[in-house]
Amino acid sequence: MGLSSRVTDLGPFELLDTIAATGSIGACARHHGLSQPAVSIRIRGLEQRLGLRLLDRHPRGATLTEAGRMVLDWVRPALDAAAHLDQALDTLTGESPAHLTLAASTTIAEFFLPTWFATLRERLPGTNVSLLCHNSADTVELIRRGAAELGFAEAGHIPAALDRCPVVRDRLAVVVAPNHPWASREAITPVELSSAPLILRETGSATRSVLHDRLAALPVPLTVVPAMELTSATAIKNAAASGLGAAVLSELTVRDELADRTLVEVPVPSLTLERNLHACWRRNHRFSAAARNLLEIATTHVERSAPLGLHR
Repeated sequence: MGLSSRVTDLGPFELLDTIAATGSIGACARHHGLSQPAVSIRIRGLEQRLGLRLLDRHPRGATLTEAGRMVLDWVRPALDAAAHLDQALDTLTGESPAHLTLAASTTIAEFFLPTWFATLRERLPGTNVSLLCHNSADTVELIRRGAAELGFAEAGHIPAALDRCPVVRDRLAVVVAPNHPWASREAITPVELSSAPLILRETGSATRSVLHDRLAALPVPLTVVPAMELTSATAIKNAAASGLGAAVLSELTVRDELADRTLVEVPVPSLTLERNLHACWRRNHRFSAAARNLLEIATTHVERSAPLGLHR
C-alpha cells in the first residue's frame, strides 16, 4: 500500500504537536527556528490537505480543535517512529544529532544549564540546543507530550509514568527587605509565615508547590494564600526589596541580594525547605547522543551532599 497523499510530510504534524504543547504559534516558531508566518502557512496547508480545522486561533495563542486533538493522537506514533529512525541512523553513521530540545524550570535554566551546555559543546561541537523555559508543571507536560526530549523539574511534579533522575539539590529561602519587621528576628514560625502577606510564584511552579506541600505536611497543617503572584523571580525579588512583603525563592536566585543586604533571609527552623530537582524523560525513550551526554553531565558535574541515583 502506498503512502497517503495527505501524510507524506510529517513536518507540519510536528509543528502541530509543538503548538499543542506550548499553546502558541509564536512559541512554536521560536522552538523550531522558523518565522511565525512560516509556521502559520504550513499549518494552514495541512488543514487544507486534510480538509479539517485543526487550530482555534485567538489573541493569546492557539489551541487545538477537537479534530486537531484527534489527528495529533493518531499521528504521534508516527512522529515517535520517525524520531527513533533518526536516532538509529545517528548510531549507524556515528554522527551526533543536530538538534536537542529541552524543557526546564527557571532555576535550572538560569543557574545550571548554561554551564552544562558549555560542557556539552566541548563533547559534541555540532549540537544545537533549544530550551523551553517553563514552571515545573508545564515542563513535565512538555515531556509527557513529547515536545522535548529531556526535562528538568521539581520532583513533586513528575508523575510515575515518567522516568527521572535527581540532579540538583536546592533550598528555598524566606527573604524580606532590610526594614521589614522580620529582618531583625532570629527566626519565625510556620504559622507566622503562612499568615503573612507573601509574594510567591504562580501555581504550577516548583517553589510554590514545595512551600505548599511542606506547610500541609506539618502536624497541624497550614495553608498559604499569597498577597501577590508573579511569574518572574526577578520581579518577586524587586517587590520584596521594595517592602511589599516577604518572599519565598530558591536560595540560588537571591545570593547576590543577600550578599549586598538588599534582602535579608529569615530562618524558619521548624520548616524543611530543601528540595531535589530532577531530570525526567518518557519511559522507554531511546536517548539521542546529545541527550545522553547532557544527562551524564548534569549528574556528574553538579555538587551534591549525598549520592543520587536513578528512579523508576
